[in-house]
Amino acid sequence: MAINKKDRELYEKYSQKLAETLKLPNNKKFIDDYFSKIMVGSEIENLNDNSFEDWLENRLKPNLVFLDEKDYLEMAIEALETTGNIAKTNFGSAQQRDEMALWINKITGYLGELAFKKKLINDFNLDCKLPHSAGTAKENMPSDIPLIKDANEEGFREPNLKISIKQTKWSGVWLDLGTQHEKSDIYVQVKVNTGANLFMSYLNHLGFFKDVFLKKGVDEKIITEDKKDIISATIKKFENHSLFAYVAGFTKIEDTTFKYEGEKKTGRKWKIYHIKKAEGLLTQKILDNIKSENDVDKINIIPIEKFNTYPRYIVSISKLNYKKEDWKKIINQL
Repeated sequence: MAINKKDRELYEKYSQKLAETLKLPNNKKFIDDYFSKIMVGSEIENLNDNSFEDWLENRLKPNLVFLDEKDYLEMAIEALETTGNIAKTNFGSAQQRDEMALWINKITGYLGELAFKKKLINDFNLDCKLPHSAGTAKENMPSDIPLIKDANEEGFREPNLKISIKQTKWSGVWLDLGTQHEKSDIYVQVKVNTGANLFMSYLNHLGFFKDVFLKKGVDEKIITEDKKDIISATIKKFENHSLFAYVAGFTKIEDTTFKYEGEKKTGRKWKIYHIKKAEGLLTQKILDNIKSENDVDKINIIPIEKFNTYPRYIVSISKLNYKKEDWKKIINQL
């Protein structure tokens, strides 16, 4: 979604502070890939000094978790251990993925779960076990926090609520549960910033390309030593990535009624209804009704346009619970 000149100038006023918080360079790409996404997701309704500071200090910073190299290594090993045994399909579809892509995807998912674990420890002194043992995705899905232990408890126990942790990229503005909305009691959205080519950067950091892969090319006289150095130098250094997770919030489903907010826009040859915020079980029939009631040609779910299949339970990030007192209510029920 292109950013108009007026909005870009406004975003530039606040982007430096956000970039410093996320430990990222403040440039045009940052505004396009990071700052604009909090606006698309309506995390800040009307951007001004007060609304930005409120979001930054009371929503983002208390729920921001930075991860390090050891965290990445640990999750990569656990993901590798389970990759051969988990379901090799995307949830909700039959699309097959090869094992390398599956491994990388699991690393990111596990980093999201680890970030949530760190938040529980840091904010509530509540430790937990993560379900990273060999098994199927179906078996692991009902509870991503199978065991917990409060500071006053001697050992781990099963929590009283089932928690599901859903990982998205920073750009994700929807907590999309598909048809899994009855599997857990609490659904948490964690936005993980692994950055572009992080996995390659980590392999390079370990010396895989320079000392193994590209060295083999030199040994076989496919490339020269100079070429090896040139190729390895093009890969971004692992330490230059900002590895963090934003625990955006949670929802507890008590009503599946689809509630939405949006607006109708009309052009010379088109009429479109844009859904900006929503929560509930969305079906094709509901979409058809919205289309008919608003007399439009098309429904656009911002910013993705549409989901692949229906029905599916969705929650916009702006409607998630994120305050410490919200989390505390859930912690007390565990």
